[in-house]
Amino acid sequence: MSLHGKPTCTLLFILTLSLLALYTTHLHHRHPPSSAAKNYRNTLLYYRNTFLSAASNYTVSAYLRHLTLRPHLAGTPLSLSAAVYVQTQFQSLGLTTHVTNFSALLSYPARSSLSAHFSNGTVLPIPLSEPNAAGNGVVMPYHAYSPSGAAYGEAVFLNYGRGQDYRALGAQGVEVKGCVGLVRRGSGMSRHEVVASAAAHGVSAVLMYTEGEFKEGVERGTVMNGLGDPLSPGWAGIDGGEKLDLNDPRVTEKFPGVPSLPVSEAAAESILASLEGARVPYEWRESFKSGARRIRRVGPGPILLNFTYEGELKMATIHNVFAVIKGSDEPDRLVLLGNHRDAWTYGAVDPNSGTAALLDIARRFALLMRLGWNPRRTIVLCSWDAEEFGMVKDPDSENARLYERWTAANNGVDEYKNVLNTLLEETISLHPIAAAIQEFIIAANETEEEIKKLRLNNNLDESTVLRRRMLNDRLMLTEAGFLDLEGLLEGNGSSIS
Repeated sequence: MSLHGKPTCTLLFILTLSLLALYTTHLHHRHPPSSAAKNYRNTLLYYRNTFLSAASNYTVSAYLRHLTLRPHLAGTPLSLSAAVYVQTQFQSLGLTTHVTNFSALLSYPARSSLSAHFSNGTVLPIPLSEPNAAGNGVVMPYHAYSPSGAAYGEAVFLNYGRGQDYRALGAQGVEVKGCVGLVRRGSGMSRHEVVASAAAHGVSAVLMYTEGEFKEGVERGTVMNGLGDPLSPGWAGIDGGEKLDLNDPRVTEKFPGVPSLPVSEAAAESILASLEGARVPYEWRESFKSGARRIRRVGPGPILLNFTYEGELKMATIHNVFAVIKGSDEPDRLVLLGNHRDAWTYGAVDPNSGTAALLDIARRFALLMRLGWNPRRTIVLCSWDAEEFGMVKDPDSENARLYERWTAANNGVDEYKNVLNTLLEETISLHPIAAAIQEFIIAANETEEEIKKLRLNNNLDESTVLRRRMLNDRLMLTEAGFLDLEGLLEGNGSSIS
């Protein structure tokens, strides 16, 4: 087709070429970023590079060495010493520091014993502690919140203690009722689930071991069901707050029905090697085909195990340590960075490799602050206590998303509004505030989605940076406008801009 006979087409063709030329020229001759944008980027890079270059293996190792000189089980004097050390380090850096103490129900061992009885009359005591552990302040191996008890019965191997493991044993005619069960840790089951399942199948006591390179090591842990202080399930366990009685069913249901103890893999193998009875189910064999971990029989017996454990539940004080770096633009918005501090023994890896890193991060933040840096939002550095017992450090950890559970169960804000209307005998209309809540949720979600899109944009030019800050300010002001009583009154609760 010839363009000469089509004036309109010729015009469009020329216009298209012009636009392409203009676009290409714009790409090749973009305006350089302003000096303000350059300064902003340079400042960010300066602080970031300073933070990273200030990292020091020497200081981290010094923190770690001090934290792990002695065992520091939660609720003990040595645990308090570790808390004071972290507090002192925060304060020495010039950080605003707080210590919050809580009284919580913790569990400690009093005594335990385990012996193997053979058909020829031989009795062999089975060691429960690690070599050279006696006398160094390390707590004896135990399961926190295990009930006290004694058992005498044939040993039986339960694999991981899953439902399918009991079915596999049942298919081979293995009767586990009244036996002392031996379980290896793994397959995603918690200790509580393992012991509770064993109790449901009639097992009288449970021995639990962990496979690893150090076969004489023993893994301590908790068998409590759920998280938080058992005496305040679902609410913060603050001093002076409501606490349940120890005999309350809501407390006792958190603890298993039969006693349990952790043992080393070496101790477990000495028992497993003596088992006779049914062969190991075929579906278990794959994980036992290498090295010394090959197990051929599951019992029960003929070896008999005499098991005793006595523990105590008592109120103990735990110590949470916090350092606060006030935000410059959004001080009421918190960024939490932390880990727990307590340990079953020395805690070199879990948790104090993290605590040492936390202290070094605090040191580097303090360095940046001396150079003029301040975070946009408030940063709280957290060193929690009593995590090993089941997140007792965190008030109401199990119901951290209580709002989501409540809305799912009660049809959200509308249902709550209806309940309040009934209580107020419909003398006051709650529609304006309900509408305001819904509009706040919509505005917050829309803003958050726009922020997510911008996060994917790696371009840090001035307009992008300003757009991010603007959206973040919009979200903050939307929230503040809703929470501010005067703001609600001025807007009559009908809209949130």
